[in-house]
Amino acid sequence: MTKMSLKLNLEVPKFLKSVRYTLAAVNGLFLLTGFLLLIVGVVILVQYSEYEVFVTQRFFTIPGFVIATGVIICIGSILGFYGAISEQFYFIAGYVMLSIVVLVFEIVIIIIAFALSNDAVSEIRAPMLQSHQLYESRRDIARLWDDLQMEFECCGVSSRLDYMSSRIPVSCCHIDYGTISPFECGAANAYTTGCATFLGEWLAYNAYVIAVCAIVATSLQVLLSAMSGWLAYRSKFEEVELES
Repeated sequence: MTKMSLKLNLEVPKFLKSVRYTLAAVNGLFLLTGFLLLIVGVVILVQYSEYEVFVTQRFFTIPGFVIATGVIICIGSILGFYGAISEQFYFIAGYVMLSIVVLVFEIVIIIIAFALSNDAVSEIRAPMLQSHQLYESRRDIARLWDDLQMEFECCGVSSRLDYMSSRIPVSCCHIDYGTISPFECGAANAYTTGCATFLGEWLAYNAYVIAVCAIVATSLQVLLSAMSGWLAYRSKFEEVELES
């Protein structure tokens, strides 16, 4: 029986043999995750700010934490690019440690965001009740409540029963275009669902979006951390190609 041996000469791409090129590519992906978290955090923080009166501080903690993590990633990318250029072990090792810290932050974001998405309705009920008591005494609060009730087509905190039947705001009723005054909003035509339910579901959805984005970033971060550790090992214990 004739034995045949096949010898394959596979050439490793240059960018994989080079710490400089590989780390630059890894750092580029790291920077993209930072931009992703920054954009998501800023957008949701702006949206939550519109309902500041109705929500607790927990809803601002999450997007603030996301933004801070994104900023850390962007700043840490400077260290990563310098490590790619210099190929010095200590800078690359520092970059690896930073990526691990960011990984821990992202895991915390996932846990907090999922927890908040599960109890958003109960979390906002107390501040909504407090602000609702000021509806008739403060015009700014009344404007916020009217905007909320018209936008989500809801009435009161729990239901229209939060208002006296003779003093239900017009914002609690649907007004068709072309409606001529006088228009009366009463128990018969007011929205039946309270705003805590609709607003809570909307806030929970946004918290869920943060959690999903953090999962995507974390999944990528695990890979990037492993690759960064491998590159740090190569820069310390192996001979690597240097580019001019």
